[in-house]
Amino acid sequence: MHVIVVGLGKLGITMTKQLITEGHSITVVDINNSKVTSFVDTYDVMGVCGNGAACETLQEAEAAKAKLIIAVTPSDELNILCCLIAKRMGTENTIARVRNPDYAAQMQFMRNELGISMVVNPEFETANEISRIIRFPSAANLDSFARGKIEIARVRIHSDNAYCDLPIHEIRKKCKAKVLVCAVQRDDKVYIPSGDFVIKCDDTISITGTRTELSHFMKRSGVYKQKIKNVIIIGGGRIAYYLAKLLSDTGRNIKLIEQNEERCYELSALLPDVTVIHGDGTDQDILDEQNLEGQDALVSLTGIDEENIIVSMYAESKGVNKVITKVNRHSFSLLNDIGLETLVSPQIVAGNLVARYVRALQNSAGNSRIQTLYKLVGGKVEAAEFIVPEDAGYANIPFKDLSILPNILIGCIIRNGKIIFPDGDDVMMENDSVIVVTADRIIEDLHDIFV
Repeated sequence: MHVIVVGLGKLGITMTKQLITEGHSITVVDINNSKVTSFVDTYDVMGVCGNGAACETLQEAEAAKAKLIIAVTPSDELNILCCLIAKRMGTENTIARVRNPDYAAQMQFMRNELGISMVVNPEFETANEISRIIRFPSAANLDSFARGKIEIARVRIHSDNAYCDLPIHEIRKKCKAKVLVCAVQRDDKVYIPSGDFVIKCDDTISITGTRTELSHFMKRSGVYKQKIKNVIIIGGGRIAYYLAKLLSDTGRNIKLIEQNEERCYELSALLPDVTVIHGDGTDQDILDEQNLEGQDALVSLTGIDEENIIVSMYAESKGVNKVITKVNRHSFSLLNDIGLETLVSPQIVAGNLVARYVRALQNSAGNSRIQTLYKLVGGKVEAAEFIVPEDAGYANIPFKDLSILPNILIGCIIRNGKIIFPDGDDVMMENDSVIVVTADRIIEDLHDIFV
């Protein structure tokens, strides 16, 4: 597929690298010639230097032949204009990054009236992800499928965990919860486990189940954390604004610390139910003044990774129940090693959304429809939700009679609201939602899981 990416900032680079690994033909566009030259020299892509909303630039990028354009420059207005012009020139599908909260109510208008295929707001989506984690603090990270009916939670197995050195089939018997261990990260390796796989201390496991069953598992494994009422947010950017609004609407007590005095006044007006504090949230004295030890959760959302990491480590040392760290660089395994388990990245969150859309375009010939897609464990694992189409050749055939490729696990099936963890006698049926977990493999369609 021919894809044009306009804007080589953090998000543009993350998305482009991901699309390259999936085998697409990419043309990158940026007004900075050195960025374009460096990227073209490093990766197998075409490059065009120029304004992504200029007809001449888009013509050089062959917008008329492109299946998709993704506009992720720092300017919302430029991204929208870029998509509109490319659409007029013949690009079939358009994605624009739009971050300004003032445009939040106009997303539907942009899609329906302006014809932009997809509008991505990484900051809002990241705030949504953090909000889900705060609602279920026992998990390091949490991803939802089937409109929230089923979730995949990541949990670190510490040395005092009752399930250390047990095979998965024994864990199922002990925990008596309807969950499935669908992936295990051990050091830098990832495994799609069988029932005989033995869980070791310091493994990070991904488990699938309903929220209720996941809670049962957490309680019996000793990693359950109490509900969060008091939250302190460091930083007053867009993610902090969206998150504070989401959490204050649920009745939680929110403190937000922001260094810029003018921004504090803005946030105070926008968030009347949030306590906005003018100060340096990375200052230990200020954190102690705000009773850090009495907080249930700390979310570090400054624009500097190093500050977020240091503040998070200090909060961990003070015994804060849940610590969430925003990072732009993706050294997740290193940060896990120093004890920071819950990490969020706006680039990865937005990348998941775009990857799902691109897979859907690839699969537009009418086969099984992809509904949800998440990249887990630093992109080494994918969890995708598909709808089984009519007349699928693999439908109504027991799994024991199907030849499924290695490193693929059917996480669960959702049928008429019922959740099924399949065994060899179960089948997939038309209109089932099927969650597939894979390692080191790209699945565009349910057909791709079979030998």
